[in-house]
Amino acid sequence: MGLFAITAFAQNNKDLTVSFSIGKLTSPYYANDEARAFYGLDFSYHLNERHILSANFNAGKHNYYDNILSNTAIPLYENSINAEASYYTFSVLYIFNFINAKSFSAGAGTGVAIMTHIREYPYREANGSEGPRESTWTDLVFPVRLNLDYKLSKRIHLGMIGGLFIHPDYPVLGYHAGPRISYTVK
Repeated sequence: MGLFAITAFAQNNKDLTVSFSIGKLTSPYYANDEARAFYGLDFSYHLNERHILSANFNAGKHNYYDNILSNTAIPLYENSINAEASYYTFSVLYIFNFINAKSFSAGAGTGVAIMTHIREYPYREANGSEGPRESTWTDLVFPVRLNLDYKLSKRIHLGMIGGLFIHPDYPVLGYHAGPRISYTVK
């Protein structure tokens, strides 16, 4: 009987929310880091008023000074920045709405993600020619997120999103934050 009650309670609110976000992405791991743009697309299934399961795609870039892979000091960008890092992440998150008022909601969540990380940096070849070189890896990361939403109507929400990606080799690989717009399908 208790299991049936929990299952029935979890199915009160079967809404799907689609969200689009933009903002800035940066990383504390890289030298002379300069934030650049990110964008995100979320599909969030509301199990009930407070529990959400969300699938997300995030992509973004930031510039930095590469003093590890690069073997030349030629800057590719202004402000002594010579490299660019790109992030492409697909994640699944559990989000708990700790505030769920009539016109405002706030939730925090965490999950698991697959991230492809691409770094482009200057490199001098053995024959003396110089140019950009690329390094790519794909690995498991753990996203942590905070959502703040103002409900304009039952279906349209405006808000802010912020989060970070935890990677076992870097502690915190990247931060992102920015506005988002959401539409709920009832």
